[in-house]
Amino acid sequence: MKNNGKLSSAATVAMASRIRGLCSVITKVARADLDARLKNHDSGITAIEHGLLRHLASGVTSMAEISRRMGVAPSTLVYVVDGLVKKKLVRRGKDPRDRRREPLLLEKKGAELFAGIPKMEASSVLVKSLESMPEARRRELLLLLNEFAGGLPGADRLYLRAEFSDVEPPRRGSRKSGARGRGTEGNHE
Repeated sequence: MKNNGKLSSAATVAMASRIRGLCSVITKVARADLDARLKNHDSGITAIEHGLLRHLASGVTSMAEISRRMGVAPSTLVYVVDGLVKKKLVRRGKDPRDRRREPLLLEKKGAELFAGIPKMEASSVLVKSLESMPEARRRELLLLLNEFAGGLPGADRLYLRAEFSDVEPPRRGSRKSGARGRGTEGNHE
């Protein structure tokens, strides 16, 4: 391949398209894997409900912030919250300083349910796929994904630091590897 801008750019565009397709496949497989895990644990919740509980468990109580982090419209989350309130897993609180604000609060039942669902299990298809790779390739994959994510706009705001205590969050514009250890779970569900 020539090193002029047009050929390199065309190759990079094609590569970005391929990466987007692979991310879509991984996301769909990960979602199906999570759905199966939730069903196996008789949780009675969906993947999006699990994602909302995950954010509440990490201390995020604002519907707007959860919406932004999950990449889901606030209007969609209203229905999700309504369902979790009916199941008595979440409640809407009151902010004494701002009557318009209703922080979301994790009920004891919701916290116990969330805590009872393992973050990842050895039987996960994601774990099995990683186990089929040599250890060095797994680590390289994690390093490259962290580096790639770190170059995406907004990655630092979307990354759940509490969830990945063993992996340094990606940094915008940084081309150094960001992993200090292993971590395999995706950002939002």
